Order: sequence, then structure tokens, then C-alpha cells
Amino acid sequence: MVPVSMPALKPGAVIHGPKAMTDTLLGDFAREIQSRGFKVAGLIQRNGDAGDDCACVMDLIDLGSGEAIRISQDLGAGSNSCRVDPGGIAEAGSRLRASLSGKPDLVVVNKFGGLEKGGGGLSDELLLAMSEGLPVLTSVAGRLIDEWMEFSGGHCDLLRPDEAALWQWWGNQRLYQDLLLGVKDGSVARITRSAHWLLIEGPEACGLARIPRGADQGGRLLEDMAAEGLRHLAGLVNSIDLFEAAVGLAALNAHYNRPGLEVAGGNGLDAFAEEEGRVVAIGSFPDIARRLPNALVVDAQPDAHEYPAAAADWLLPGCAAAVITASTIANRSLPRLLDLARGARVALAGPGTPLTPRLFSYGVEILAGFIVDDPAGMAQCIAEGATPRGFRQFGRQVTLRRLG
Repeated sequence: MVPVSMPALKPGAVIHGPKAMTDTLLGDFAREIQSRGFKVAGLIQRNGDAGDDCACVMDLIDLGSGEAIRISQDLGAGSNSCRVDPGGIAEAGSRLRASLSGKPDLVVVNKFGGLEKGGGGLSDELLLAMSEGLPVLTSVAGRLIDEWMEFSGGHCDLLRPDEAALWQWWGNQRLYQDLLLGVKDGSVARITRSAHWLLIEGPEACGLARIPRGADQGGRLLEDMAAEGLRHLAGLVNSIDLFEAAVGLAALNAHYNRPGLEVAGGNGLDAFAEEEGRVVAIGSFPDIARRLPNALVVDAQPDAHEYPAAAADWLLPGCAAAVITASTIANRSLPRLLDLARGARVALAGPGTPLTPRLFSYGVEILAGFIVDDPAGMAQCIAEGATPRGFRQFGRQVTLRRLG
């Protein structure tokens, strides 16, 4: 089935005051995105240092090559100012324009300033990137907001100058591609399934995933799927076919949930046992009544003391903490649930939880997942239709926590 694509982003502009420097903020964010495997193009300003004859000397750093492009000229001895070098700006614009043909996942231009306001500087390149529908991130001084709004046609997001605002703009929907970019390819020994669970045995680990309700399992030749390799299977997490998405999640976990991972033990339901505010559980976890007796439980098939799935829309906003089942990754509801729970402490829990810090940037504080230590035993366990309670003799429940 045709995979879903990442949603389009409005151009983002970080608002700053007259003395605020956003170059470091934008540069750090761009390099973090780049380190995860996303394609990043753009230019970040670097001001002159003590080694320069003029303290106001400025370079633009090409995020693709890392090379510096000098964009200011020293006015000479006794001068405390510099003037923009048209040649440097032209070179910067040429490099940026060329990089846009590669359809980067993110385009960063350090600022919309006085030159761009007048139609100069990098204004043409900004407009080209925006017209191509590429995610554009820049900064704008408070005094130029009106000019920026006119330049962008009002189709933009104005952002606070902090890291959290940048990740919020980037969007939780991009966590799927983020997870996929970290996966190394390798052979798949076998795929085992029951009516409710999948197990994929990769080259370094085994991955579990619950098959969503309503998934069509008919006509699926697991041997043929396994022959495609781990990275191909992980890519299925972007499918809107529920069974394929579950295969994709299990493949992700067959990469991330490695036995040698240094993580603590523990059950994810215990994370917020002492929380005094409202706690919401998305998914009717086994033993939740004992471990989180005060939690408001939301489930697709609620019992008499639980809420239907639609209740998440009014229970999650303003809650103190939320425990969300990892099955929401496969049914593609996780990004929306994270948006609803913004500001709350969030744990992603269940045997299908990918144990990777990549998820921390999207609002998750605790990852409570499962590591398989006995692949053969787990495969037999799955084939016989065991529940997660039966998984424990073939692996262990672990937790990974966000630092800070």
C-alpha cells in the first residue's frame, strides 16, 4: 500500500529582540535534525571572533558542506562597522539555491533581515524554498514581523526562541521518519505471529508489536516479507495498512530493543503511581487497576469503568501525566495524542515500545518497553498465542528515561 508522507509545514520564524542571538538556536536544531539522518540545507550566520581584524565580520556557514562564506567587508582601520559583501551574498544564495534541488527535509536561513525586507539578501531563495513546499525555518526581529508577514503572505508560524518551540513546529508526525532513519539494514531470520502479536527476529535483536484491531491478516506470506530485509520492513511503519504498520513497528523494535542496551528494569505503569494530578491511560493495560488505581482509562473497547477512544480529546488536555500504549504507533494515533497531552508527563508503554532517545524530542519522558533475551522461546510463545504476561520468561520489561 502507498505509504503516507510527512505533512507539510508552514514556514517557521523565530521571533527575537534587538540583542537576542538565534543563530546558535537554529544551528543546534539543524545539526540535531541532520544527525538523525534528515537532509538539511541552509545557512547559519557566524560573527567574527578575536582572530578577525574587525569584530563585526560575519560568515555564513553552509549546513551542507560546513564551509564558511564571508558576507561582510572590513571598512578599514579605525572603523567600528562593516558593510555587506555583495559577492558573498551572491555565493551564499547560489549555494542555497543549488541545494534546494535535492528536496531537503529542512531549509534553514539564519534570518529574515533588512536586506530580505527590501527584496535583497536571500529573499529569492527563501521564496523559492517556500514555493516548493519545503519546510523553511528562519528568524525575524520583532520590529520586522509585519514585513515578514507580508513577505510570507501570512502563511507562517511565529515561534518562541527556544528549543521546545522548534520541536513543536517540526511536528510529532515526523517521529515515524525519525525512527526509520535510525535503522540499519540486515537480514530477518523469521516473522512469527499470533492473532494479536508479531515477532520479528533481526540480526541483533527481536522486536514485538501488537496487531491493531481490524487489521487484515489474510494472504500475508511472512516468509516473503522476511526476505525483504529489516530496513524495508521497518519502512512499512509509514503504511496506512494496519497489518503492515504493525510489521513496521516490530521491525523498528528489532533494531532498537537490543539485549545489550543499558536500561533499567521496571514496569511503565509504575512511572506515575505517585502523581497527584489527573493521570490518563490510553489503553486498558493488564493490571492497571492495581498499579494505577486512580487513572482514567481510555480504550477502543471500554468496559463499564473506562472511557471510549473519543474521550481522549477532553481528558488529555491539562492532565498531569499520561501513559500511552505503544500500539498507538501502529494505528497512527500517537502524534495526535502527544499533541493533546502537551505539557504533561508522558510514558509510552508496552512490549511494542521502541527504546530510543529519538522519541524524547516529541514529548515522551519515559519509554517502558521489552527486550527479548530468548528468541526461540519467544517465537514459540507467540506462535502458541501467549499474552504479554507469558512473554516475561523469555525477556524483560525495561524503562528508558529522558535526562533533565
